[in-house]
Amino acid sequence: MKLFLFVLLQLSSPLEKFQKLLDSIQNDSQISTGTVAASIRSTQTGEYKIQYNARKSVNSASTLKLVSTASALSVLGSAYRYQTFIEYDGTIADSVLQGNVYIRGTGDPSLGSSRVGLDFQQLVNLFAQKIKEYGIKKIDGAVVGDGSIFPDNTLADSWVWGDVGNYYGAGVSGLNINENLYEIHFKPSKTFGEEAPVLKLSPTVPNVNYINKVTTGERGSGDNVIVYNTPLSNTIVAEGTVPIGPPDFKVKGSLPDPAYFLAFHVQKKFQELKGEVNKEAINTLAFRAQMLNNAKPRNLIFTYESPVISTLAQHCNFQSINLYADAFLKTVGYTIAKDAGFDASVKAEKFIWAQKGVDLQGFMIRDGSGLSPSGVLTANNLVDILFAMRQDAAFNEFYASIPVVGVSGTVQNLAKGSKAAGNVRAKSGSIANTRAFSGYYTNASGELMSFAFIINRYADGADRKARKYLEDMIKLMIEL
Repeated sequence: MKLFLFVLLQLSSPLEKFQKLLDSIQNDSQISTGTVAASIRSTQTGEYKIQYNARKSVNSASTLKLVSTASALSVLGSAYRYQTFIEYDGTIADSVLQGNVYIRGTGDPSLGSSRVGLDFQQLVNLFAQKIKEYGIKKIDGAVVGDGSIFPDNTLADSWVWGDVGNYYGAGVSGLNINENLYEIHFKPSKTFGEEAPVLKLSPTVPNVNYINKVTTGERGSGDNVIVYNTPLSNTIVAEGTVPIGPPDFKVKGSLPDPAYFLAFHVQKKFQELKGEVNKEAINTLAFRAQMLNNAKPRNLIFTYESPVISTLAQHCNFQSINLYADAFLKTVGYTIAKDAGFDASVKAEKFIWAQKGVDLQGFMIRDGSGLSPSGVLTANNLVDILFAMRQDAAFNEFYASIPVVGVSGTVQNLAKGSKAAGNVRAKSGSIANTRAFSGYYTNASGELMSFAFIINRYADGADRKARKYLEDMIKLMIEL
């Protein structure tokens, strides 16, 4: 590879150099069974500088988050804030509520996240305190989590079963909390192969049947646990290994019923504040049945607002948070079509970009995060959406939401010491046998360019090679 790059440098045209590099990558024995796709387009003239397999549909992995954040910023505006409402039905007399307290969400993925705003425990404390400050000392009913703005099926149909139940495969509720995750604390045995018992779930996950099949692995082997559950289920299964050594090894799982989880903890905190509650917190299935049979008007107690969505978009792209991207997609679906199902939301998103003149041939996504292995798009789809976003009122906030190569986010160690570092803004993407980067850079002539590079379906064991090839492409594109 070093000899090849030396030969490249002797060629006169940067475009020739780049074309030769693409050909060499595509012809690599570990890459050749897959597809190398590349597209570079000027956001000023609209001219394509490179199109290499650019109209072939390939996996996007997490570069799809650029589409989700761009869509949300464009539709909702960069100053949009999610709102979460505390409400009650029934009547209050002598500090006794004859009815229920509701925590109603609008899809905020950051609610109770330690990344932004109040963390989980601070939020629970605030909500419980607001109920008490309203003058309610006793609830002759229950605290209810209401995530009904989004469908009960929080998962995309195309997600892999082995991802669901793990923190990165968390489903998207209308009432998300703590990024819909919890921690399982294991106590590894001192002997390889023996059971690793569970010390606790933190925070407490109410009314679950936890089945532990996790054993102790080799020292230094890390987290090799897979957690399985389904939306609204009360059964969680974990299997795999945790390493010998640590007395308390933590693994993150996804909450099966986030709305119920939040209601449970707020009710518990209200009781700690000397409030009385007659009934147990209500899970989502019970709430749905209640709403069908006996929905009542509600009154507002308190409104909690998220940080502006431009801040959430930056967290999404810098840290590649699946939950945020899928929540953005669903919010767009609900805003455009009052339907936040994954299929309807994808349809709404496609409508937005078609209206902006983007050619969406080959754009067949299944979610907003890129977690689905069956979701595909073309390199041209990506650069064309980035090109269209250049004219959007929210472009500056979108541009700032993308990590800087060699400096920040998931690309902080990429191309360090090269001309690309500090110049290129790129979202990385990785899923089984796929690596990708997409974003913007300023070329030698001062033009802002949009780009997308994807190596899809390469051979097993070629992850590092694929990433290195992509890094070579990023370093070389600066001259185009």
